[in-house]
Amino acid sequence: MLVHGAGSGPWVFDGWRDDFHELDVVAVDLQEGLDPAEASMADYAARVVEAATAGASPVVLCGWSLGGLAAMIAAPTATPHRLVVLEPSAPRQVQGYDPSVPDESGVFDPEEVYGAFPAGIRARPESRRARADRKRGMDVERPPCPSLVVYGDEFRDERGIAIAETYGCDERYFAGFTHWDLVLRPEVRRAVAEWLA
Repeated sequence: MLVHGAGSGPWVFDGWRDDFHELDVVAVDLQEGLDPAEASMADYAARVVEAATAGASPVVLCGWSLGGLAAMIAAPTATPHRLVVLEPSAPRQVQGYDPSVPDESGVFDPEEVYGAFPAGIRARPESRRARADRKRGMDVERPPCPSLVVYGDEFRDERGIAIAETYGCDERYFAGFTHWDLVLRPEVRRAVAEWLA
């Protein structure tokens, strides 16, 4: 089960099914059934739990960026067989907690905040509340299953090495890869498939 990042959707995983021949690969839409202007990280994690427990088991959760953090929050309840995170947003245990970040509703344009999305990747409005949750710091338990953190150069320390060390994850480092490369380049999904095997 693939979980997308902020301002994107299940379409960022187009092509992933090609490398997981023996698995039923689905991509959850975190905003489905939610008002993005009011959605929190807890709401996104609940969507992951709902989707992960509605289908066949065992399930592998694989989340990228915001979706990686949502998958980590969901894991203790969803009890996946394996957990894979691709440069997830850092939890409180890594980035610390900042109570001064205000809670706010509304949406923002992800390309104004994060920069232009790659050609052919559609952006959509993202929740200000969920972003504030991440900036403030979300508490995340140790995953209840074997876990892998994948990272490139863009967030190598805070979303790669530090998360692997804090949570006892296996890790795969892709030198020279950007944050977007981790979801778009076939080398990454092949490495995930190899780790699962």
